[in-house]
Amino acid sequence: HLVDALPELAFDHAEIVLAARERLRGKLSYTNVGFALAPDAFTLSELRGLYAAALGHDVSATNLKRVLLRRDVLQATGARREPGRAGGRPAEVYRFRSRRLEITDPFAALRPPS
Repeated sequence: HLVDALPELAFDHAEIVLAARERLRGKLSYTNVGFALAPDAFTLSELRGLYAAALGHDVSATNLKRVLLRRDVLQATGARREPGRAGGRPAEVYRFRSRRLEITDPFAALRPPS
C-alpha cells in the first residue's frame, strides 16, 4: 500500500506510519539509508523509483546518480540489465558500497523540484 492510501489503522498507528515516512524522507537526504529500500543490485531507474516513492515527488535519475556518486555511496557492479520492451541500451547495475547506515552529507536535502 502507498502510505497515503493505507486502510484505516487502529489506535495511533496512522500517526506512527506518517512519522516514520517523514523520518525516512529526511534520512534519504543525508544518509545512505536507500540501501535498506533497494535490493542488493539495482539499476538507477529502479533506485529512482524507490526514492520517488519514499520522497513523494519525482526524482531526476541524472541528479540522483550525480549526488550518490559524488557522496561515494554507489558502486557499479560491472553488470548490465537488458532493456525492457521500450528498448534502449542495457542499464548499468549498481550496489550500495555499504549496507550499514552512514551519514554521507550532513548538510544535504533532497527537495521537490521547484
